[in-house]
Amino acid sequence: MLEPRRRFERRLWLARALVVGLFAVLLAREVQLAWMEHARFARMAAHNRVRLVPILPVRGEIFDREGRGLAVNRTAFRVVITPEIAGEKAQEVLNVVARALGWGDARLARMRARMARARPDRPVLLADRLAWGKVAWLAARLHRLPGLGVEAAPYRAYPAGPVAAHIVGYLSLAGPEDLRRSYLATEYVGRTGAERRFEARLHGRLGWREIEVDARGRRVAVLNETPPTRGQDVRLALDLEVQRAAWQALGPREGAVVVLDVQTGDVIAMVSRPSFDPNAFVGGLRWEQWQALRRDPRKPLMNRAYQAAYPPGSVFKVITAMAGMRAELPLVHQRITCTGAIHLADRDLRCWRKEGHGRVGLVRALVESCDVYFYLLGDALGMERLSEEAARWGLGEKTGIPLAGEQAGVIPAKHPYLTRLFHRKLRGRRRNWYRGETMITAIGQGAVTATPLQIARLMAALANGGKLLRPKLALDAAPRVMRTISVPFGALARLHRALRGVVADPRGTAHAAFLHVPWPVAGKTGTAEVDKAHDVAHAWFAGFAPADRPRYAFAVIVERGGHGGAVAAPVAAAVVRALARMEARLREAQR
Repeated sequence: MLEPRRRFERRLWLARALVVGLFAVLLAREVQLAWMEHARFARMAAHNRVRLVPILPVRGEIFDREGRGLAVNRTAFRVVITPEIAGEKAQEVLNVVARALGWGDARLARMRARMARARPDRPVLLADRLAWGKVAWLAARLHRLPGLGVEAAPYRAYPAGPVAAHIVGYLSLAGPEDLRRSYLATEYVGRTGAERRFEARLHGRLGWREIEVDARGRRVAVLNETPPTRGQDVRLALDLEVQRAAWQALGPREGAVVVLDVQTGDVIAMVSRPSFDPNAFVGGLRWEQWQALRRDPRKPLMNRAYQAAYPPGSVFKVITAMAGMRAELPLVHQRITCTGAIHLADRDLRCWRKEGHGRVGLVRALVESCDVYFYLLGDALGMERLSEEAARWGLGEKTGIPLAGEQAGVIPAKHPYLTRLFHRKLRGRRRNWYRGETMITAIGQGAVTATPLQIARLMAALANGGKLLRPKLALDAAPRVMRTISVPFGALARLHRALRGVVADPRGTAHAAFLHVPWPVAGKTGTAEVDKAHDVAHAWFAGFAPADRPRYAFAVIVERGGHGGAVAAPVAAAVVRALARMEARLREAQR
């Protein structure tokens, strides 16, 4: 009997030890969870009930120099979805939104693709700029649609529409590259113009809101909030009324107008036609719309003011005249007889006036735009000196305007390819550059090209005594002189007299266009042939005003418009009248 009892007691002690051991393990685990891993599990619990939601900043607005809105914020409703919160019901929720907003299959597919490439914990924009009537049905059912949000938010509007589209620019929704730069999928980013140039100032800084949610992801309470920082407003130097006047004067024709302040480089107006409506980009263009804009042969997205280079025609004669005075050539102090053409080798180089201009000197040749005089002056100068003078006044180089895609234009003896041809002739190895090419370059034809912005800056430099300015967009930016050009004694006075004569002299090529303007104007017409066989030419007028105390310089080009004096000069006259009205408003405001 003793042995069985002992076995029973050993088993009892073993059972007790086992029970005590199990309790010890449980106690140790409890200590570990309660004390050693408390912080980690607290964070995990908080993550389940607390969400960090970004608060988008209000974008800064863009105004003209007098405070008129160019890019402003307006309020409407938008619909967003957070994929992480929507979870497995994301596609179901998306289908409900599609039915409520009347989406087609293509729009639904785009939204699915947008959700797929976005961060799951960040809101994805589904639709914006919606009236309350459009979103009310969804807003009333948010409790059944996990991850969906309907909120009031600002959106971008461009009151001037196409009139200032190229210089103001437009926004579009953040893409994959922007997401890699820490933008959110619901944010808009500046793509062109001032919207792109001043993106850092306009964008502002994100805010964050910590919210407590229940098991279904619905907000219970706001725990903490860091408000966003609104973007800074930007005031451009542009005057909307002058811009509008230039736009209307140019009409439906293709071309560009640039107006600069001759002392500061302020861009007072910059028109390019054809244009586009930047408001269409805010809501997102359909693929077909975008492709139509890109493939349009008239290139409405291109800013012709600085992204297109044209032969400058007779406007270039001011460069040829300055080069002749700098070189102290006898011809600049002599007169020649223009009979309507000069013979060179096996061809005639003709003047635009078939019967000729008779006896002309430098000033008269500029006033009446005599080609024969400038053929001879260009021939006497040579291509090297002509190109050096053009480069001195900023042609063949970018102006430095803080906008993307600027073209430099071409100065023949400075261009890499043309330079090789030119110097082959000088070394006598091969005759690739002919006298006739230099002579037609002297009247702004042939290989030479320039942008309207370069020509406007050239006129500003002639008006201000030789200061080559960097064009600036923001009114508060400091003026910057790129370089000061040395000018031969008396040369500017002769040029000013000639340019004034172009407008004031009854024989001047732009006289008729400026009969009813409030200021005296100085300038130069240009007619740049682009298709001689069909008598097609670009029409130019460039100058400054008032002629006796210059404050504004301008350049006008009308593509395939015809004669500069008949077509481009009236556009410039309308601009001068608008500038005079602008000055009158400023004087009235100062009283």
